[in-house]
Amino acid sequence: MASEGIILRDAKQGAVPDMVTFLARSVRGLEWLAAAEIETELEGEIIEVGHREIIFNARHDSKISQLGSIDDLFIVCGTIDAVDRTRASLSRLAEGLRKLPLARFLAKVEKFRPVRRSSGFEVVGSFLGRRNYNRKEIETSAGEAIAGIVSLPFFDHDLIDPGAVDVSFRIHIRDTQAIVGLRVTSRPLHRRDYRTASIPGALHPPVAFAMAMLGGAQPGHLITDPCCGTGTLLIESKRLMPDTMAVGSDFSEVSLQAARNNGINGGCALWLARADLGRLPYRDGSVDCVLANLPWGQAVQPEGIVRNDIGLAISEILRVLARDGNAVLLMPPADDVLDKRCRTLWPIPIRVAGRWTTIYVVAGNKYANRHPACLDTRYGPSLQRMWDRFGDIAVVGAPADGAA
Repeated sequence: MASEGIILRDAKQGAVPDMVTFLARSVRGLEWLAAAEIETELEGEIIEVGHREIIFNARHDSKISQLGSIDDLFIVCGTIDAVDRTRASLSRLAEGLRKLPLARFLAKVEKFRPVRRSSGFEVVGSFLGRRNYNRKEIETSAGEAIAGIVSLPFFDHDLIDPGAVDVSFRIHIRDTQAIVGLRVTSRPLHRRDYRTASIPGALHPPVAFAMAMLGGAQPGHLITDPCCGTGTLLIESKRLMPDTMAVGSDFSEVSLQAARNNGINGGCALWLARADLGRLPYRDGSVDCVLANLPWGQAVQPEGIVRNDIGLAISEILRVLARDGNAVLLMPPADDVLDKRCRTLWPIPIRVAGRWTTIYVVAGNKYANRHPACLDTRYGPSLQRMWDRFGDIAVVGAPADGAA
């Protein structure tokens, strides 16, 4: 059975007529944080948070496409039941799609952005659990059914260039239900226009935005990334908090040039310098917030003084961090390394690039007895509320040793 997916409260309970139901996709482990951003920025009503997804109600306006912590965003067109693990579910999926008003949802998207109908559409399929069919079969069955509804040509997204089509449908199957979404923007939100220069190990932008949210910076604060790479953390922090000073350093001149180019593309004023991670050019206690994706020898090898002891980098970061400041560090689980030097306020396991790692929010003062600075920002109430409601989703399945 197919049902249209607008999840609105009854009018007698105060429903808002122009509210739309959306499906946001996020990095594994950051679902709760994305929900906090949605609640704060859009005054959205969080309906459900699950594995890499957030379903919510909000008004469809320009702010919806400015969300920084999510990977992708779809209007929920409806749900289809009885889509189980058997191959017969593929025909039930196609039948259910034909009953949904997909052409009407496409027209709704066209009210907010131009759509090149001649470019056709794609279908991206995904599922949880074991099935007797694969992703490609979901996409083909759905694509053929949708083509007859919206009168657009269907293209296999594995065989076309990224961005070749303007319309993308999402079919996600969990348990025995398929949720059908239509992408709000012409491409995934995690693809940033500024990012024209990249290097191996460059940080996923929504993760960088999430780290900036957790940093707790306030207007006028000094933010630094001591191993800035292509500048993603600095650019995302400026996007979140424009009235801050963003300073970065790196051992590699190639990385710094990439950061300069990306900063210019993003319209961000970045202060950049070549420096060793083990000997930072900042005064003791001069930095309000440190954001760092540390080189632990996986995607990027440590260089310079810290080549044989990354703990020296943490000591140096803590030296420059203000007494009441926070550092947000992305690194494999390493409580012993941190416990010797600082106080961990919030460890958050996430899964990126097929591997579990951890975002650590740490205090500059090992004996500090206070909460993370991010709880004092405008996101604070929602961050606490969403962690309390959905934080268990972030830790379920995360291995203690950080293995993939």
